[in-house]
Amino acid sequence: MTEIWERDAWELADAVRRGEQTSTELVDVFVERVEKLNPDLNAFCYLDLEGARTRAAAIDATVARGEDPGVWAGVPMGVKELVSVTGWPETHGSLLYKDNIADHDSTEASRLQAAGAVLVGLTTSPEFGSTNWTRTYLHGTTRNAWNPERTPGGSSGGSAAAVSAGMVPICTGSDGGGSIRIPSAYSGLFGFKTSFGRVGYAGNFDSALTSVPGPMCRTVRDAARYIDVVAGPTNSDPMSLPRPARSYEDAILSGDARANLRGKRAAWSSTLGFAVCDPEVEKLSYEAALALCADAGIELVDIDVNLPRPGGAWSLISSLDTAANYLDDARDHWDDVTPVSRAGLQAVDRITSEQLMRGLQRRFELLAAIGNVFDQIDLLLTPTTATTAFVAEGPPPMEIAGQKVGGMGSVPYTAPFNISGMPAVSIPVGLASDGLPVGLQAVGRRDDEEAVLACGAIAESNRPWAKFAPIAYA
Repeated sequence: MTEIWERDAWELADAVRRGEQTSTELVDVFVERVEKLNPDLNAFCYLDLEGARTRAAAIDATVARGEDPGVWAGVPMGVKELVSVTGWPETHGSLLYKDNIADHDSTEASRLQAAGAVLVGLTTSPEFGSTNWTRTYLHGTTRNAWNPERTPGGSSGGSAAAVSAGMVPICTGSDGGGSIRIPSAYSGLFGFKTSFGRVGYAGNFDSALTSVPGPMCRTVRDAARYIDVVAGPTNSDPMSLPRPARSYEDAILSGDARANLRGKRAAWSSTLGFAVCDPEVEKLSYEAALALCADAGIELVDIDVNLPRPGGAWSLISSLDTAANYLDDARDHWDDVTPVSRAGLQAVDRITSEQLMRGLQRRFELLAAIGNVFDQIDLLLTPTTATTAFVAEGPPPMEIAGQKVGGMGSVPYTAPFNISGMPAVSIPVGLASDGLPVGLQAVGRRDDEEAVLACGAIAESNRPWAKFAPIAYA
């Protein structure tokens, strides 16, 4: 018999809407799991149990009156600590803001609660979301549910650990350089990054030059429903896109999106022209790419995928974005700022006009190269990461397959498509010999979320993945 905590988030919501399950029962089940598992993983850094139980009781009362609370009725959710929730800590993973309390809701928090979600607490993130592992001066080290000696990734690391351990069925995340896809790959989850602008920003502390909000979840349907709820424009975000013409969940369930993959052209690349990949990770993800193409009727074509290294352009954009929000507060408190964040912020003061122009030129070159690739194909398939999860305390490996790599060498495949604004997913494809998950990335044309979701849906149907790390059953 399936336990309550093992059920998908959409299943739990539908059960509450039908009156078969109460939100109060769900909150009790998942709070018990958080209290049991969080000491080992450090996924949650704040819990609002009183607020969650009050919210759950209100949802139950709504159902009892015969009213519909919304498509996320009564489902407990964790919130990445870069997301603002009124009355909760707003620390951004930093000692600089350890006493801050949010006085507003971000887009995600507002729209999820309007759809009936019960927000239970904050999940850990690296300071300012600045690294692909999750360790801060404020909260310590967050650990991978598959192996606590390893990282769950970053920056949505706490959310990844919480979902893969079954502490909650779904959490918020965000992806500015891979921060949904990387922890999803490291933690055996389905990761979904939308097109840039699909979810309009409002009320966020952070501006967003490359980042998009999104879910940390186990299944394609959960991811589709999540974006159906939070997608849409906001008045304060001029880059936000209109709501999609139809529901992503409906598209997946109807089979239309899957059928529309037949005959599309895809290319495979484990280098993108510059990356180095662990041989075992490359083998597992390539075999999964071949299987996906065969199952979906996708034509796998051989083209030259040779992109400029994205590091310079992405680092410039990311550093400027981070500095705009945090530099003034950090200047006189450098001892309170972690080394990676400190280096990025201090570098901004040294940027010359020539470096700025070169960084922008590199961005244009990268966009042109990606455009040339997608003039020939509809989908690009890559490993999601170049290695399995590294040590929990960091830093990432600086050598892969006997070759020296830079600071982004372990995660070279994600940031280019934050710069291009294209939708992408990370699909779990199995475990490496170290017992850790591996992911396959599928990147689609801008605004074609249905195609990458369909890739995930076909893989999930034909080659289902383990939904939980073993610790979930301990």
